[in-house]
Amino acid sequence: MSQQPSGWYDDPSNPDMLRYWDGVTWTNHTAPKKSPTASQSTIGLPQQPAPGTSQVPTPTAPVPQGSGWHTQAPGQYQQAPRYTPAPGAMGWATGPTTKDGVPLASWGRRAVARILDWVITGVITGILGWSWMSDLGRWYGNLINQIESGVTPDAATMQSELMRLVMPIAILSVVVGLVYETTFLVTKGATPGKMAAGISVRRTGGPGPLTVVDALKRQVLTVANSLSSAVPGLSTIFSIVVILDYLWPLWDDRRQALHDKIADTQVIVGKRAPRQG
Repeated sequence: MSQQPSGWYDDPSNPDMLRYWDGVTWTNHTAPKKSPTASQSTIGLPQQPAPGTSQVPTPTAPVPQGSGWHTQAPGQYQQAPRYTPAPGAMGWATGPTTKDGVPLASWGRRAVARILDWVITGVITGILGWSWMSDLGRWYGNLINQIESGVTPDAATMQSELMRLVMPIAILSVVVGLVYETTFLVTKGATPGKMAAGISVRRTGGPGPLTVVDALKRQVLTVANSLSSAVPGLSTIFSIVVILDYLWPLWDDRRQALHDKIADTQVIVGKRAPRQG
């Protein structure tokens, strides 16, 4: 199988940049597609010598086309092809990648992002639901006092009161999580936790923003687990499913969690690239 020749190609991790392919692997050398002083990009166009001068090839390291600097002789140029990973491509990245060569986020990064998001949404829920949490705290304190004084509370009454106090908090937590995740995933491609961890979410088929439906699909299991808390047997089943969901990227070839498979999304390293037209 033939490999792509060395040269400057579209950077698979950043659509606004070029990255140098040395014929075997991707290097760390990058350059903007367009020079800050150029009126338009010259990718794929031969360099035109200045009037009255001749151009001599320079025996130095190659310079990217489209960046405003050229070393090719007149009539000799390299057309930058639409990116398709060559054998051994993406050697500068470790681990599995998307179909178009973007590195996938590790389980560790995803776990850090999830914990940070839990903290943020927990604080928001605590502030908005402070009155309900205060009522729950007072009820629990009274329950402890009854038990210490030798009074045995009625089990049915205790469960009914607990559900009455907990359900508003659980519903608020679900709403906060839905609004938080959906807003950031649709507008930024990443929640604050994911931004801090340097990862983002995109569709499996290619770069571009998620839709509201995509973002909501990613949260189906979490919402179902929260709402099933009122049914003991069902809540146990969903709790197991949610645990498997969080662990699934550890053994999945595409590093997808179950909620990624439901929404047809993948979590990648770096910012989400815009949709390519």
